[in-house]
Amino acid sequence: MAAITVVALFSISSCGSSSDSDEALNTQLAETQEKIEELQQTVKELKEKAERENQLVDESQEEVTESNEQNTEETNQENSSDMDPDDPSEEAITANLLETYSWFENSEAVEELQEILGIEADGWYGAITREAHLAILETKELSTAGVPDEEPPPCPPQEAMPESEVIPMASIVLDIDGDGNTENGQTYYNADLEVFYAKVSAPDFGPYWVELDDIGPGPSNQWKASFGTDINNDNQSEFWISQIPFGASSVGYRVLIFEDCALNIAYIPDSNELFIEGGTVMNSWRIACENEDGAPVIVQYAIIRGAVEGEGSLTGMVYKLSSTGFTFITARNLETFEDPGGPYGTGCESWIHDPPPWVIS
Repeated sequence: MAAITVVALFSISSCGSSSDSDEALNTQLAETQEKIEELQQTVKELKEKAERENQLVDESQEEVTESNEQNTEETNQENSSDMDPDDPSEEAITANLLETYSWFENSEAVEELQEILGIEADGWYGAITREAHLAILETKELSTAGVPDEEPPPCPPQEAMPESEVIPMASIVLDIDGDGNTENGQTYYNADLEVFYAKVSAPDFGPYWVELDDIGPGPSNQWKASFGTDINNDNQSEFWISQIPFGASSVGYRVLIFEDCALNIAYIPDSNELFIEGGTVMNSWRIACENEDGAPVIVQYAIIRGAVEGEGSLTGMVYKLSSTGFTFITARNLETFEDPGGPYGTGCESWIHDPPPWVIS
């Protein structure tokens, strides 16, 4: 730029002073100024271009640096994950799967097992955990020896029974919850409240109790724990209690069952009647456990004798016992019969102690 300016000035000084010369000089100066401005613009554009190129180079270098740092971090994370001591190895997983567990066990080992199984890790070994545990053992062709048998869920004890005096009657032994362990069944009477209770308990069970309905006046020993049955073959005993006295030569029974963590009365449908055994010369009742279409049932027979031997009527009310109580099935009506002396069948009964009085051994 300086050289161009000097040349221009030199050219001006070498010209004459005439008007023509002045005009020519002005023209040259204008042209020279225009060239200077063009050169200045070119220099500016070259400078801006260089700055942009330098900026792109810097940005590219930053991206490469960031990419390298990210790759390094991911590599470090992968290496760290591979070396994580808390990440269970296949050997540790197999050992956890093969461990021996107890039904409804609550432990850290169960929680770890549930995490391996991919189910809710609440630490309790129940039905869902057992099903998932068996499935993965079968898939991996591993032993299932450590899987516990499924059992009834444990029930919390019932609140304490109102303070009462024990009826002076013998207690019975039965397995009312079906866990293979026996419990003690007893009846109680609260003289202050004039209320009867039945209770079942054991060192590791209950106690569970129910207030017995009052079906008529009687002495303080009106209800007596009598015996246990397993009418419906579910391994859970039914708790029979008898009303004493009921009649001159008959006994009335109420049946209790354990369901939904409670001791309940299994009523005869649509009535407050009892099962009855015994009777008089002309009228009598018998209880039998039989089968109806292959299903175990209990039958309450009412026998009315005729004036002539071998004549009379016999009605058998057939009930099926389930976990919710008795369900009426059918009525057996016979115009004539020959009384075999009872019982009429004992094929579905399972006694774990002395049988009831109507069963003849």
